Amino acid sequence: MLINKISLETNQPTRSSRMKYTFLMLCLILCGVSFVLYSNTTLDWKILHSLIRNSLIIMSYSSENVTFNYTDNIFEKFLNKNNITSIENRRFAIFACSIHSTTHAYSFYTPITAASWKRAGYETIVVFVGDFTMPNILTSRLNLSRTYLKHIGAYLIDIQCNSSYAVKLSQLVRVFSGFLPDSIVHDNDDILTSDSDLMPLKTSEYRPTNRTDGFIFNAFCCGSFHRRGRSYRMFPS
Repeated sequence: MLINKISLETNQPTRSSRMKYTFLMLCLILCGVSFVLYSNTTLDWKILHSLIRNSLIIMSYSSENVTFNYTDNIFEKFLNKNNITSIENRRFAIFACSIHSTTHAYSFYTPITAASWKRAGYETIVVFVGDFTMPNILTSRLNLSRTYLKHIGAYLIDIQCNSSYAVKLSQLVRVFSGFLPDSIVHDNDDILTSDSDLMPLKTSEYRPTNRTDGFIFNAFCCGSFHRRGRSYRMFPS
């Protein structure tokens, strides 16, 4: 019984101080409301709303590691501060070609293919594979294609390797596009592998829909057609 009596006596000053604090806050609020209602000056309610909102934001977001619930300018500033341009998934198409290939069409088509993917809503990553230490390996033809690619806004990546297996490596390097640096792609971006001579024609086929994680195309789905005495295989577009 003695313990209970002591606890009751020690709680009374605490309750009394809380009541005094509450009463004081109510008085201050009443004075503020009275001043607003009975003053002769006009009040800009937008400014008042902004002050209250900023005060709440300062209290709510005192740390940068908290979860954001307010998606106005503060979230934009947070993104800019961390060098993130957008929270939406970007779409990339990646293809490669060997600088030693005897078929010059592969490098010739690269800017045209990149422009086609851009029309479909994809940014492009073009990988050139070969021995760049060889003299005069970057011919005027190859440099022209690379200049047009830069003009379109494509990302150019040069992979140094021996010329004897440059063609094979250009076929395999696309598989490892997930290891590209963050300066090019982010973890939430979508990457589609393609070839330098495959151009998307029907853009709606390459636009992801809900619950779509990627695309798988059957290269042997569409048969072939004949034109001017030659046979051409049709691919899905």
